[in-house]
Amino acid sequence: NITTIAPRVKGQVTAIYVDDNSTVHRGDVLLRLDDRDLRAAAQQAAATYAQALASHSAADISVPQQAQLTSAQIAQADAGIGQGQSGITTAQAALQAAQAQLNAAQANLVKATKDEARARQLVAQGAIAQADADSALNAYQAALSSRDSAAQGVRQAQAGLQRAEAQLAANDAELQQAQAGVDTTKIKAAQARTSAAQVLAAKAELDDANLQLSYATIKAPVDGVVSKRSVNVGDFVNPGQALMAVVDEQNIWITANLKETQMTNVRIGQPATIKVDAYPHQKFRGTVESIAPATGSTFALIPPDNATGNYTKVVQRVPVRFKIDQTSDPSHLLRQGLSVEVTIDTSNH
Repeated sequence: NITTIAPRVKGQVTAIYVDDNSTVHRGDVLLRLDDRDLRAAAQQAAATYAQALASHSAADISVPQQAQLTSAQIAQADAGIGQGQSGITTAQAALQAAQAQLNAAQANLVKATKDEARARQLVAQGAIAQADADSALNAYQAALSSRDSAAQGVRQAQAGLQRAEAQLAANDAELQQAQAGVDTTKIKAAQARTSAAQVLAAKAELDDANLQLSYATIKAPVDGVVSKRSVNVGDFVNPGQALMAVVDEQNIWITANLKETQMTNVRIGQPATIKVDAYPHQKFRGTVESIAPATGSTFALIPPDNATGNYTKVVQRVPVRFKIDQTSDPSHLLRQGLSVEVTIDTSNH
């Protein structure tokens, strides 16, 4: 296998750690690109993610706090309404009592007024003593004072009822305001869900930024030998541009184009002996791994078109793939493109 090494991001090459024919292992760093822009983008994404986390944390905490506050405010407002209603009942009872006292004082004043007027007449007629007339006058003045005091009590009771009614109205307004806190809680819950989505989006952007940053370091995807290095330090490269190749020496196979007349007894799994022109005194072992489903000419760039009337028979060739036994090539002598001869043991077909 030959793996082409190409960047995923564009940038200027700042360092190269391998050359042609260098042996590398999977994960070894082959070269690096200038990553300053990518690193800045990753840092910005990290800051955005941290900000999103902080915002979500604050929004998430505010939901139970708002719910608890709203519940306490509603309970307090309900208690205030109960107290306000009780205050109105008490104020109404006090007003009724004060009105009764005023009525009694008014009646007593009427009687005292009549008694005092009669006493003055009787004194003038000499029917009673002056002391009796003075007593009637004192009783009248006392009744007048009691009436005025009772009237003041009624006014105070009326004022108390007005205060109780105003307090009840205030408590009712507090309840409505507290109940509006339920909507506020819902809004904060929606904000918390939105902030959670923003956290996911910021995390995705951070992961993508870190991934793009990692692409600035190009590593070997497989074990093998570097070949066809075409890049130097300072070159500006683009995504997909071939920079070098890594040849996998552990996964080697041979493709032999056998004549169709040689395919009669060829089967997958049969052992084979392989001779290489480069190493004439050494034999390699292999196994038939697969047989192509069509002849080589079928997949040619320009398939042959035998004209009508052409009776010349052309022997077709079928590509057969052989897997190399690595124990027969411990020094990794085989190279891609070498010419070989293959002998297949077809005795077991």
